Amino acid sequence: MRKILFLILPIFLFSENLEITSKNFEASEKKLISIFTGDVHVKKGKDRINSQKLIIYFSKDKKPIKYEALKDVTFKISLDNNKTYEGRAQKIIYIPKEMKYIFEKNVFILQKPDMRKIYGEKVILNRVTGKAIVKGNEKRPVKFIFKIEENSTKVKK
Repeated sequence: MRKILFLILPIFLFSENLEITSKNFEASEKKLISIFTGDVHVKKGKDRINSQKLIIYFSKDKKPIKYEALKDVTFKISLDNNKTYEGRAQKIIYIPKEMKYIFEKNVFILQKPDMRKIYGEKVILNRVTGKAIVKGNEKRPVKFIFKIEENSTKVKK
């Protein structure tokens, strides 16, 4: 297993190490991409993404502009407001400049600590605002599952 450690300062407000492990790695300076394949594991702070393939796209000045995790993706994303999103999708795109995740295809997310379950075909999550947009389609509509606590009051006669 190859292990590659990157220090990428401009990605987030706070610099943290980005650690990627995979079975295979290839890069093309001409195409400005790096490709990791086979049991890919990404760690950055408390965040984790696991997939079978990860493509990193770079700008001409060699800064990452987009991450794309593909095939059987699982994740755990921690926001600053103590909320955590755990789940799975077939594809995740991360755009560092906007601090935005896009989860696609058969998405399931468990939002903690509220234990809300979210199902959809596309979920967009903004790390800065914590705002999430969920989209479905005709075959797979958006589905939310959450607990509602109701006050039970007895009526006196």
